[in-house]
Amino acid sequence: MKKTMFAAALVLLALATAPAFDVESASLHLYLAGLSRAETPSVREGFAVFSASGPYRCVGAAFEHEGWAAVHSFERNGLGVFVLAYPVPCDRDAPLSYRLVIDGVWTKDPSNAAAVRDGRTGLEISVLPIPFLSSERPGVWRQLSADGRTVRFLFKGEPGQVVTVSGDFNGWDPFLHELAETAPGVYRLELELPPGRHLYSFFYRGDRLPDPLNPSLIYTGEGTPVSVIVVPGT
Repeated sequence: MKKTMFAAALVLLALATAPAFDVESASLHLYLAGLSRAETPSVREGFAVFSASGPYRCVGAAFEHEGWAAVHSFERNGLGVFVLAYPVPCDRDAPLSYRLVIDGVWTKDPSNAAAVRDGRTGLEISVLPIPFLSSERPGVWRQLSADGRTVRFLFKGEPGQVVTVSGDFNGWDPFLHELAETAPGVYRLELELPPGRHLYSFFYRGDRLPDPLNPSLIYTGEGTPVSVIVVPGT
């Protein structure tokens, strides 16, 4: 009975605070909702987690790698603590350098003893060590280049193989477009495609495979999975 009541209480807590935290993980959501005081910032499940408590009206955070151009707003949980879950940036080998903006005043994070002094401005900047997260992983890889037309195909396998891509843009020819091995077992190709939805597959060691880095796929009438990429119109 006690276990049932405890589980129900957790569900109610999550529902009550759902609008405040834009995270998919239930455990991270419950952690943010359950903070009763500000804690030292940490990294949890791919997010840098910050918190602040005090008689504040609003709290935000700005980051050096964004050029201090954006202030990310904290949300107040049901216990009155301001919290922020900030996605850890990909392909970054340096700690996060940041400052808080509390009621419009820029300051170092009072909950974080780790800080450095900017040699140019003399200001103290808070720092948080973060793990290296590669962008070359499923659901994160940015397949479209900045121009919105060039598609970046990336495939990882055994070194010394022939990897090609076929799709509706090349008549499903399995030999026309071969990826170049730019590092052992890493194959790349860039193609400029016309606007619209395109279907494609990789050919690797005699097998036709959907793109492992692209979660968007459909099944053909024969039940074969093929990947989908949408190139925006001009």
